[in-house]
Amino acid sequence: MDKEQKLPAVFSQLAEKLRDISRTSNHLDELLKSAYTIVATDHPLVRADGRHDDAKGIQQLLNLADRKKGIHIVFPPGLYTLRRPLRLKPNTFFEADDNSIFRKKHHGPMLLNLRRRNRMRAYRGNGNLIIRGGTWDANYPAYRGGTSFVLAHAENVIIEQLRLVEHGGGHAIELNAVRNIEVRHCQFLGYDDRGGKRTYSEAIQLDLAKARRVFPWGGSVFDQTTCQDIWVHHNSFGPSETKGSWGRAIGSHSATADKWHERIFVTDNVMKETLQWAVRAYSWRNVVLYNNRMESCGGGIAIHPNHVDGRNDTDSKNRPTGRSNHIKNFLVMQNTICGGGNYASAIRLKGDEQSPITGAYLRGNHVESYPGRGVLVTGTVVERSRSF
Repeated sequence: MDKEQKLPAVFSQLAEKLRDISRTSNHLDELLKSAYTIVATDHPLVRADGRHDDAKGIQQLLNLADRKKGIHIVFPPGLYTLRRPLRLKPNTFFEADDNSIFRKKHHGPMLLNLRRRNRMRAYRGNGNLIIRGGTWDANYPAYRGGTSFVLAHAENVIIEQLRLVEHGGGHAIELNAVRNIEVRHCQFLGYDDRGGKRTYSEAIQLDLAKARRVFPWGGSVFDQTTCQDIWVHHNSFGPSETKGSWGRAIGSHSATADKWHERIFVTDNVMKETLQWAVRAYSWRNVVLYNNRMESCGGGIAIHPNHVDGRNDTDSKNRPTGRSNHIKNFLVMQNTICGGGNYASAIRLKGDEQSPITGAYLRGNHVESYPGRGVLVTGTVVERSRSF
């Protein structure tokens, strides 16, 4: 098709949505900076000396958010030992110095915004959160538990300027049934695939409130709520000094019939040495993948409908439907994919006759030193434009 073909109006609407996410984040930042502020180490149980358990004292501070109607907790440099998960309340600004380290010493997540006894639905859970700064050490293999941050049924969350390191299985961040989220200027370093059992794990997973088997932390009514209005930008993903890279940097691997993650923006990230795809858009629609650099990854970008396998094609009552979701509106633009390719193509679009991919636009992408296919299109893809 003509290289000068104009993009459909839907992408102008997506650009405006991106501005909305940015405005929401700016407002949240101003709101929580003015909340009741306390220095964490002023609490007698928060010592940050690497020996004593700091989790109990930190949780007591987090609980103040209910009484104060918002809290801003500042963490000075130090080594904070976490022997239990931390639970976030609404309207919380968790601000850590760049020289602070949070080291897990238990078999579970480090941060959650819900409790197992909760019955959260839609986006009405504990939201209005900023998590900023510090190094969050999952401390695998000394401690297991997989996923570090679990955020579900919430809206208006910023995760920024932090490092999530040394994972084994699971995810660095599980975003499940959330809306208006930014993950920016973070590093995701070091992952062990547990002997090849978890080569598909994403550093950042977008998931839906499907069932306990895919969200084992409880607290949800499993109402099939998806993720919407997500912007992941200016992050880096790769190996650490002691571990390799992630299975995937960003993506999904579970789905429900007639449910989509939508208005997803992945821009300006660097992804290195992933075992499988750098980005896997699985049952997503209305998506912009822009100006990402993928170095020596197993595969580049995958755009897939959900599998028809009796697990990912089920309806809201967990009954198999035998069909995949129609996915549409993808702008894949100015991405660089270099080296790697031992797993799959640089860019792959996989539709089918029943559920084609509609409106896929590839513009100005660059593939170099890639032994596999540049762009592989299988199944049915309609209304696409490629000026690679």
